[in-house]
Amino acid sequence: MTEELKDLVCLHAAGSAPATWDGVRAGLEEAGYRVHCPTLAGHRGAARRTAYRLDDFRDDVVRELDELGLERVTLVGHSLGAFVASLVAVQVPERVERLVLEELPVPPRYAGGGPPSGKVGTGAALRVMGFLGRKKFDPRMLREVVAELRKPQPAWWDGLIAVPAPTLLLAGGPKSHLDQSRFELIAKQMPSATIVTVDAGHRIHRRAPQRWLAAVTSHLRGA
Repeated sequence: MTEELKDLVCLHAAGSAPATWDGVRAGLEEAGYRVHCPTLAGHRGAARRTAYRLDDFRDDVVRELDELGLERVTLVGHSLGAFVASLVAVQVPERVERLVLEELPVPPRYAGGGPPSGKVGTGAALRVMGFLGRKKFDPRMLREVVAELRKPQPAWWDGLIAVPAPTLLLAGGPKSHLDQSRFELIAKQMPSATIVTVDAGHRIHRRAPQRWLAAVTSHLRGA
């Protein structure tokens, strides 16, 4: 008797696209998952908006789950996609079986808590990225997402405590522009979170797909 496939949803980063998951998709399917890769708002193939609120990305994903008839899923997200996945888990924890948060940008909890990035010059790099990628995504989206993630998010922090889904926090190590010390804060806040570091920088699933798959499939098996 063939075991029924489970559903897994991959959420891409700001400025990226669903195709970013192509290198790991087959491995996830071999692990017994039906893989869904939606396009986030503001990216090619999805609507552009006059404003981009983080909660709106969350609501889009929940709406897509409803449209696809997916009652309970595993959520995998990279960067912005990781933050959106965590928002979904906070909003509808009963619908999230497991979480994989790759290079999650961790906003401050209170004023003065520090931005997600730990490196000088990240803002300038993002502006260049927005200009060069303007045909693939809305530069307004990138600016507004980065600005929102730099603001205190106390409700999000408080909501993490109530997320029961086993959570894998994938850290990219010192090559990443994100402040790696902030993942420890999340691990302390969530009841079932572990950190695995793959020293590949911010785009682990692209630069080290086999190591990414090894860590993720181990998590999905409950190891």
